[in-house]
Amino acid sequence: MDAVALYSGGKDSTLALHIAWQQGFNIVELITVAPHSPESYMYHVPNVRWTALQAEAMGLPHRIVRAGDDVNDLLKILRDTGAEAVISGAVASDYQKTRIERAASQLGMLSYTPLWRKSQHAIIREVMEMGMDVLVVAVAAYGLGEDALGAKLADILGHLEGLERKYGINVAGEGGEYETFVLNAPMFRARVEVVRMRKLWHGDRGEVIIDEARVVR
Repeated sequence: MDAVALYSGGKDSTLALHIAWQQGFNIVELITVAPHSPESYMYHVPNVRWTALQAEAMGLPHRIVRAGDDVNDLLKILRDTGAEAVISGAVASDYQKTRIERAASQLGMLSYTPLWRKSQHAIIREVMEMGMDVLVVAVAAYGLGEDALGAKLADILGHLEGLERKYGINVAGEGGEYETFVLNAPMFRARVEVVRMRKLWHGDRGEVIIDEARVVR
């Protein structure tokens, strides 16, 4: 079945893509949505322009489109793809999943969300077991400081688990505690290397701005 994937560049959309690929979907295109609003509830915001390098590393067609959270925007994006299915990394957001399903249904497409309602610990375990190389590019949770920005997820996982026990945070970041950018994964034929990045800290939250990156074969 030909499928397009809504791809943010983070661990969840990369894991969903990997599972779909393993299950026999023919991935014809990655689509990255750059949201009009930085407060989007639908789409990932940090460093989405560098998804072009991730797609290059995977050897997959890719485009970045601008859109809002409205279902009609998603309909326009998906309408002309010619695909039979749309893959997404939705985990727990009904807001996100229902909009994707509504758009897919109107177009006669299958909405495939392999991570939906999956245990946060199961997601993290799969990410770690497959050897995914994941960079933390934004944090917004009590107990996560500036030192977590630009860290590898594997290196701060123990700290995240401690914060989960102490404060009840979502260890997979599904509550917005952190955002990620994948540098390497099993589907990648090459890896992405960050050459230059900056940290922006805003008192209780922060983000990494990737200024330069490249594909390394």
